[in-house]
Formats: sequence, structure tokens, C-alpha cells
Amino acid sequence: MPGGSNPPGRMGYPFDRAGRGWRAGGRGLFRESIAPGCDRARHIRDDLIAEYRGLTVEDAFSGREVACPTGSCYVLESRSPMTEGLDSRDPERAAAAILADLTLVPGIGGATRQRLQRQGYRTIADLVRHPLYCRDAARILDGILGRDTCGLMEWIGRRHRQSDPLLLEVSRFHAPETFVFLDIETLGLSSRPIVLIGLARVESDAIAIRQYLLRSLNEEAAALATALPDLEAEGAALVTFNGRAFDLPFIRERLVRYGIPADLGAPHFDALLFARRRWKGSIPACRLNVLETEVLGVERQDDLPGWMVPEFYDIYRRTENPGPLIPVVEHNRQDLVSLARLFALLRGDE
Repeated sequence: MPGGSNPPGRMGYPFDRAGRGWRAGGRGLFRESIAPGCDRARHIRDDLIAEYRGLTVEDAFSGREVACPTGSCYVLESRSPMTEGLDSRDPERAAAAILADLTLVPGIGGATRQRLQRQGYRTIADLVRHPLYCRDAARILDGILGRDTCGLMEWIGRRHRQSDPLLLEVSRFHAPETFVFLDIETLGLSSRPIVLIGLARVESDAIAIRQYLLRSLNEEAAALATALPDLEAEGAALVTFNGRAFDLPFIRERLVRYGIPADLGAPHFDALLFARRRWKGSIPACRLNVLETEVLGVERQDDLPGWMVPEFYDIYRRTENPGPLIPVVEHNRQDLVSLARLFALLRGDE
């Protein structure tokens, strides 16, 4: 392909020309943070436009075209080190945590739980022989035995807050490689096209990233259809940052627009909810870039503010110059890397 590819085994960026320059020090386009203001970002944009004038997306990026029944889309693939590993599947730990919480059974509060414990009902499994609570206890036990992650999360969510740590314990029913980390970039907050779908999976000590980049808005349906199998894979569990309020509803709306049938019923762990519970009040804000700095110790030196993504993508559309797409792709890639690391930290896996 015109843009070349990363050598086998190399951790690399999904673009070749810019990636080589970045790793070697190059012109230093991204050496300073552009997040504090838009002037620096637009200066970088102008430099990129000048550097990539006359080139195509295929020239600039090490991607490949993928065809599907709804058309074709452009896919970028890269890998990054996973410094915080996800622990292996541990269904016994998850089951023990759920069974220990008697208050998951309707009608049992703090005082009733203490009374039942004094009577010898130490776990929900013990309540299966209780005349009043046996039916609901049996339902919870069936969910555990059947590894019904969605059902258990719904049950816990009815009795506790959506940020309850017990929901993170439910994630231990899943093997690390089954988590699908999701982040999208759009042209607006609602009823606007998705221009980049980013997916990531943990593979051993690395994060494998796949990004569906729209070379034109006509590729949105194809990108959605091509990414859908990963989102609906059997046994998969989604991990997002604010995906409950933004990413998943947005994707559903765009799928409906194109008449693409989808379930999207996989278990969904929204890291923002758990991060707020754990760090609210101790850090300035629970935004991903702030958590990167305050919790993960990462200082982005090359980031494009998310609210500037539409501007940079619109410039690409008007000029057909791929330069402005580079910070959009890298912003999304870094979001996925930080999301995976943050999820491992929230679960206590490091």
C-alpha cells in the first residue's frame, strides 16, 4: 500500500510518515501540548497541511481498505504496550463477592442482613432455603451459575448505584481478551456523523488497536457495519468512558439511520462512573485527560482537544489534505490506551 506498514512486532502509530518523524524527534510538531488553547492547535494544523499537501489518506496512513455489503471503509491498526495488565478471568472471586451481599435480595436492608447473618444465613446461597427470600436468592444464584453478566449487572444496578464496585467484580467473569474498549469521534453531539470508531483489545502485554477512519462521510455506514461484529461478538464485554451517555446511544442512532440491525446487548462497563466514585473530590475533574495526568501519570504532549475534532475533520473534507486527520487519529488512539489502563487500575489489577 502507498503508506507502507509497521515492521512485524514493532509497536507503532497507524500512520507511517508522521509516525517515523515523531519517533525520531522529527520536526517536533507535537512536542508541545496543544490542549490549553486553540492557537497552538491551529498552528500545528497549518504545519500539517503544508507537510501533507498533495498527499492522500492512503499516502499518509499505514492502513488498509475493507469492503463490506454496505461499501468500503479504511482501517488503521497499531499496538501499544499495556503497562497495567488485566488479571485473568476469576469467576470464583466474582461469585463470592456477589453471594456475600445479602442486600441484593429485595426486602433485605442493613438491619435485616445483620439479623439474617446471626441466624446463619451468611450468603445468598444460604437464602435459597429461607421461606421468604428463597425465590429471589435462587434467581441470583442461577445468574451466577449461568455466567449471566448482563442479568447480574441489571440486578445489582436495581439495588445499588451504577458505580458500585460490585459491578466491577462482575467483570471478572470475562477473560481479559474478551474486553472491547470503545471510543468514537464525531462531528457533533447529536445527529451528526461518526468520523472515527476506535476499538481496542488487550493481547498479552499489549493493547491492539483498530480504528475505522472515514475518508468521506459516505463511508460511515460501512465503518459501522464493519465494526459491529466486534461489538456483538459472543462473550464480549464493552468498556467505555462515558459510553453509557454518549458512545453507545450515538452508535445506536447512527445504525438506525442506515437501517443496520444491531443488538449491542453486551455487558457494558462505563469507567467514568467508577472513576467518579473513586476519585471525585480528590482530583480537579473526572475527565479522561485529567485522570491520565493525576492517576496514570501520563502527560499528553501531542493531544488535540476533543472539541476541536470536528474543525480538523472539516478542514480535511474541504482540502482533501490528510494532515489534519493525524492529531484526530492519535487523540482517539491515546484515549483507548488510557481507557484500558484506567480500567485495569479501577479493578485493582496492577
